[in-house]
Amino acid sequence: MALNFTRMGPATWVARIDHITLYLGDEDGAVDRAQADLAAKVAASLPAVRDAASAYLDLFVDRTKACGRADEPWWLDEIEFRDPAGEEGTAYALHFTLAGDDGGLWTVEMRAFEDEHRPFRFERRQG
Repeated sequence: MALNFTRMGPATWVARIDHITLYLGDEDGAVDRAQADLAAKVAASLPAVRDAASAYLDLFVDRTKACGRADEPWWLDEIEFRDPAGEEGTAYALHFTLAGDDGGLWTVEMRAFEDEHRPFRFERRQG
């Protein structure tokens, strides 16, 4: 899947896959190549990546308590690519919402390895 990047401000680039917005960093006035390469890999396997992140959230989150329905699906809104300070490699974060959890933003941080994409952290923010 080819991604088309558009500049958004002085240090951010964006692309879209349907309703999902991807945010990438800037590298000398152009989209960060390492992040763009990873974004293409994530886009090519988006259903599997989304399912892995959702399953990771389900290890920790009781959706019935969070939103009132155990079968409410996780809604993927955004993917943010970043270079974690002091760590080798590019990580990315998937940002989910859950209908009925007003103002909640659920984030799963993922790291790409040669043969898989693995979640390593989650958080919830109230906005």
